[in-house]
Amino acid sequence: MALLTQYTSFFVSPFGEKSVTDELNTFLRSHRIINVEKRLIDGERGTGWVFLIEYSGDAGANKNAQGASQRIDYREVLNAEEYALFDKLRKLRKEAAEKSGIPVYAVFTNDQLAAMVKKMPKTAKDLLSISGIGEARVKQYGGIFLDIFLNEEQRHAFSGAPENTGESSQE
Repeated sequence: MALLTQYTSFFVSPFGEKSVTDELNTFLRSHRIINVEKRLIDGERGTGWVFLIEYSGDAGANKNAQGASQRIDYREVLNAEEYALFDKLRKLRKEAAEKSGIPVYAVFTNDQLAAMVKKMPKTAKDLLSISGIGEARVKQYGGIFLDIFLNEEQRHAFSGAPENTGESSQE
């Protein structure tokens, strides 16, 4: 399925109607969000925040018959070791989101974290190959996430994997 990236924007005034905020929240809940940028502006419409939202055009892909998003239990999708790494990535994502003052899904979605666990990216290019991850997020958050995979790789290298001594087991 092709990923169709689309954009929309919302202007939210601190003195405006609550309905605009409700509309923004409804939009965010009902679409697969790729990226959100927020800027404080003072323009023709007054002072407020402009939200530029990049979202996937396949919004209905993860909806069930009642229109609600289907929840994925990543404990069922990932094995125990993969889930432990996934959980570590979620904690790192939460810290990064809190530091940036944005929602966690604006850093990376759960689907993207699970794809990282399966792919075990080593480079920024590897991260870019994951659906919905663009250059801006790789530039901003890629390094700290790639460090986790580097540490995992090193941990596995030193965790008692049999050494290759070059000796042959043939008789």
